[in-house]
Amino acid sequence: MPNLPDIIPKPDELIFALKTFAGAMAALYISLWLGLDAPYWALATSYIVSLPFAGGMRSKSLYRIVGTLIGGAAAVAMVPNLVNAPVLLCLALALWIGMCLYISLLDRTPRAYLPMLAGYTAGIIGFPSVFTPDHVFHTAVTRMEEISIGIACSTVVGTLIFPRALGPVLSRRIGGWAKPAREWAIAALSGDEANPAAAEGRRRLPVETTEITGLITQLAYDTSPMQSAVRYVTRLRLYLISLVPVLASIGTRVTQLERLGAITPQLRRVLDDTKRWMEAGNSEDADALVADIITLEEEDEHDWAGLLRASLALRLQELVSLVRHSRAIRRHIRDGDPLPSNDILDREFVASIVQNRDHTLALLSALAAALAVLLVCAMWIWTDWPNGAGAAVMVAIACSFFATQDNPAPAIASMVKASFFSLAGVGIYDYAVLTRIYTFEGLCLALLPAGLLIGVLISRPKTFMMGMNITATGATQLALENGFTGSFPAWANNSLAVIFGLISALVMTLLIRSFGAAWTADRLMRASWRGIARAAEGRGTEDGSVLIGLTVDRLGLMLPRLAGQRGIDADASVRAELNNLRVGLDMLGLHHELWRVSPTARMACETIFTGVAAHYRGNPRRPAPPALCEAIDNAINLLVDDPHIHKTALMHLSGLRSVLFPEAAPPAIPAWTTEGKFA
Repeated sequence: MPNLPDIIPKPDELIFALKTFAGAMAALYISLWLGLDAPYWALATSYIVSLPFAGGMRSKSLYRIVGTLIGGAAAVAMVPNLVNAPVLLCLALALWIGMCLYISLLDRTPRAYLPMLAGYTAGIIGFPSVFTPDHVFHTAVTRMEEISIGIACSTVVGTLIFPRALGPVLSRRIGGWAKPAREWAIAALSGDEANPAAAEGRRRLPVETTEITGLITQLAYDTSPMQSAVRYVTRLRLYLISLVPVLASIGTRVTQLERLGAITPQLRRVLDDTKRWMEAGNSEDADALVADIITLEEEDEHDWAGLLRASLALRLQELVSLVRHSRAIRRHIRDGDPLPSNDILDREFVASIVQNRDHTLALLSALAAALAVLLVCAMWIWTDWPNGAGAAVMVAIACSFFATQDNPAPAIASMVKASFFSLAGVGIYDYAVLTRIYTFEGLCLALLPAGLLIGVLISRPKTFMMGMNITATGATQLALENGFTGSFPAWANNSLAVIFGLISALVMTLLIRSFGAAWTADRLMRASWRGIARAAEGRGTEDGSVLIGLTVDRLGLMLPRLAGQRGIDADASVRAELNNLRVGLDMLGLHHELWRVSPTARMACETIFTGVAAHYRGNPRRPAPPALCEAIDNAINLLVDDPHIHKTALMHLSGLRSVLFPEAAPPAIPAWTTEGKFA
């Protein structure tokens, strides 16, 4: 039972609802004045494109215009040419809807709205035009006009009247990144991986970098001064992604060295200085700190602990460089301070923006949508149902709206329930209210309560989809035109078409596309395993920055899904995934170093590649086989015995051994000469 304060609209929600209603009424008035065929589409579009933030609304408006144009063109191309073959026409439209949905699901930015809309817009225009194929071009043009009017009115009102800028919200979120990153760094530098602050940082940073993607895309269309800061916010996000594996590696290295009792006084002083620098929150003394870190790599150490210290020093350099540049960008965004040069930073270890693309899941969603459309079309053709087109349209919309969810079935079921209420409301308006109204002013007053309710629902994230569902069914089924043409049989038939279409979408989704969050999280984890195996085999990406970006993106998708699962330790899953990332980076790095090593050492490395690939092709949750540890130790000894010691290759081998065999005793490494060290 919701509390009363949660029900009462807040001032900003009421303002948004009033603005949306004003834009919708302006669009309806203009469409009626121009004598367009279906003015209610302008009304519905005004609500569909309305979002609380001006940047989101303007970007969505652009995508809707382009998507409508593409979808209309597809309908114009298909309907006249295939109208005499109804089965082929239905098949063509179903394939088009499925293809567009597939493309949409491969892009998790707001741009995904464009291909999705192009898909079901072809159905909105094409299915009703099968009875009048000669008019399909006219229908497409008028639909474009109606939708453009709705978009224009909502965008103008939303931009000029109390616009709500996205910039300040994004700025607050960016500011919120600093605390978990700082606390995780301090815990990692202390070797306290079990610290709750470290666990919170491991959870927050991947999720934040994934969720912020849509806001950054919308920022380019915002009304705030931050509109021009898109490239800097994107750069800051890249540094944050890059920080994730660095902090994970530092925490593991410090823990291992403490267990070995191998933290030297100089290393302890550098770790303490780095912690103080992180806590201070400024970039002062960064150069002096980097100089102290570099001296750690020059220590005359000839054992396993020395390798670990040298590797830790490299990660500390990366940490300081990433943090100082991140702070500089934040100051530039906030205060306009000049930016330092970051060419070296970008070239060496900054992540890339890469999104996980699940082609199988996208294909299943597209297949469910296409089959659901074909099912309804078969019923339509078989029964010669006059309102079958409406059912086909609704099934296309429902399958597209919720395809991004792990299990769209509950959302479609909620849409069915919302449609019952909205259709009942349409019936009340049609036969108890609109019959008594003769002026546009009276129509506005009559629609005001429902319009404000829908606007408030859209303004709240928890009820956003409910508001959109009511708009998709209620506003279009109300079918406001120049003159009242109420017919109860027509209303009943249209309502039946809506419900039948939604139930068909629900049934097909349950049969083909009904998966849960745990299933999706498992797919994400297995995709990472396959990526590590390909990296070991030398068949995947050769760029470590791509692997970092892809793994952190998968982590950001996985964590919210693991959070709601019983019996699953989300932090353990994160740590395992970060360890997998480090294995992948070591595999890529070792492949890059093969040309430097001797043929014997190269053969030893090939044995390691084969073993790591087999481990990740199998079940990486199990401990790695002891033979792989022996192969790594053999390769380390071969590189140490080589007259030209290879620093980078040894770093990757030590990192690989530390991740896969954290409890193993240190390897027996023969001493090597100072002259040859790390040549």
